[in-house]
Amino acid sequence: MQPTWLLALAWVSLAVGFVSCAIVVIDTYLRGHRQPVRIMEIVWLVTVLYIGPAAVRLYWNWGRPEAFSRRRREDQPQRPRRGVVVTQVSRCGAHCALGFVVAEVVLYLMRPDPAQETLWVDYAGDYLAAVTIAVLFRYVGAPGRSGTKVWHALSTVATVELLTITAFELALFGWLTLAHRVVFPEPPLRPDSPIFWFAGQLGLIAGFIAAWPTASWQLGRGLRIERRLSPDHT
Repeated sequence: MQPTWLLALAWVSLAVGFVSCAIVVIDTYLRGHRQPVRIMEIVWLVTVLYIGPAAVRLYWNWGRPEAFSRRRREDQPQRPRRGVVVTQVSRCGAHCALGFVVAEVVLYLMRPDPAQETLWVDYAGDYLAAVTIAVLFRYVGAPGRSGTKVWHALSTVATVELLTITAFELALFGWLTLAHRVVFPEPPLRPDSPIFWFAGQLGLIAGFIAAWPTASWQLGRGLRIERRLSPDHT
């Protein structure tokens, strides 16, 4: 059995994530600061859910539409380099976070023996789920007909997001392996424990940090990691 202090820490960390998410929900839907690209509303909600108050600050500085309206009034660039990188890493991080939650829960429920450890199967499921969600998000936001939207989504993920997603996932998997083998070895971490999700939070934060240089490098090489969409696009 895990120590009481660790359980309490896990619950507090999860609660802070939910409170941070509620702050962005209120700002987005009650105060009316809707994103021009609607899918980014999900991205920011997921980001603050696993990072917490630090991500609320990132949202306030770089994700909130009003932040860029203020910069336009002050004759500053609409989308500075740091804002582009924050948006890219947050978007790829949301794919990875949602993929982690979906895959881990589904694989746990499908596992004949819940006590059986299948880390590499879980990692493969997490990665495939993250890429699938990335394609789905791009498909929803793509213009044109269905066939064109599929190609646009696949090509955009392959050229714009896959490298950042991979960097994010490698850091996540590295931390999860350490958590399972060294940090929280007994009892085994499983999705029915808050400590599992606390460890997942830490891994997702590690992934966010690891993905930042990759996104910055892509931008430095001139890759357009942020597509300009009209406010009507989702």
